[in-house]
Parts: sequence; structure tokens; C-alpha cells
Amino acid sequence: MRAQVPLFPDEIERIDVIAVERDGRDIFAFDSLTGRRAEIRLEIGEEVVFEASRGRLGIVMTNRRALGVAAGSGWKELRFRLQESAPTVALVEDRVAILVTSRRVIGFVSRGDWIVGNLSPHESTEAVRVGVSVGVVATNRRALGLAVDADRFVAADLQVKESLESVVAGDTLATVRTNRRILVFSGPAGIWTEQRRKIN
Repeated sequence: MRAQVPLFPDEIERIDVIAVERDGRDIFAFDSLTGRRAEIRLEIGEEVVFEASRGRLGIVMTNRRALGVAAGSGWKELRFRLQESAPTVALVEDRVAILVTSRRVIGFVSRGDWIVGNLSPHESTEAVRVGVSVGVVATNRRALGLAVDADRFVAADLQVKESLESVVAGDTLATVRTNRRILVFSGPAGIWTEQRRKIN
């Protein structure tokens, strides 16, 4: 008979620990690490457009607000602004989630906090990627990196006539490749580094 092999600590952190369930207007989050339950109630006329849970995070979006829950914490809300288009989808991974509106980039991290960055006029979102503990939003003007321990999106400005070629997020690193540079965002360090590409 085979012995059961225990999970290592880093593997334990990657399993799903949050379950999100709805019952009428009530939304519940069940935390398998603490055994706790968090509850929030929808407003009259509020409609859910997206819900997902993965790893240590749960995200619910309605036509009025975004609701996030993390392991060991209760629900946190972030209301959408007037004349701001509410998103209908979010990217959710083990420790980082990202959603984008017409005016803001919004992240939710596993310590239970919303992280918000404003988009400038005429700035458009080109790509959004999320890894286990890092996220990136690429616009026509900047690359915005998000780490689990960050209190803001970290920006790397694009140059004039610099165009995006690819955007990838891994476990702890995000890579933005342009026609001129390779930009790498380190989640643990919370910084961008760059390598200029050789022009043939």
C-alpha cells in the first residue's frame, strides 16, 4: 500500500481555499484555512455579472461594484464611478486578480486589499495578464505591474512609436516585449527591469 506523501508548504499555498456561493441576494465566501464564513448582501436591483474563486481569492462583480474576498478576511467592496463602464470579466489567479474599467485598472491581492490606478485620457488597455502572484496591464502608453505586497501599480512608460509584441505573466514575473525592449516586472521586488533589443 502506497504511503500518502504530504504537501510541501509552497504546494499547500497553491490549493483553492476560498469557495464563493450565492443564495438569493446573499453571497457567501467559505475559507477552508480558517473555517470562517464571510457574508455580504446584494442591494435591491443589483445584478451579478461575474464571479470566480481561485487559490486565496474570490471575486464577484455586479453592475454597481466589485466585491473581493481573501483567505482570512471579509468582503471588501469597490464601487464603480458614474460614467465608468463596469467590467464584465476579471482575471483571477491564486493571489492576484485584475479587472479594467474605462477609467481605471483595478487589482485585488491576497492580503485583502483593492489596488487602483487611473487611466489617463486617450489611454487604452491593450492586454491584461495574471500569474499566481503577479499581474500586468499593458496600455498604449504604459506597462503596469502589480505584486501581492504592492500598494500601487508600478508603471514602465512606453516610448514614442514603441509598439507591443507580447505580454506574458508567470508565477512571479511578467514580461512585456516591444519592438524596442524587453521589460520584466519582478513581483517579489516590485520593480521593472529592461533590456534593449538589438535592431537588425
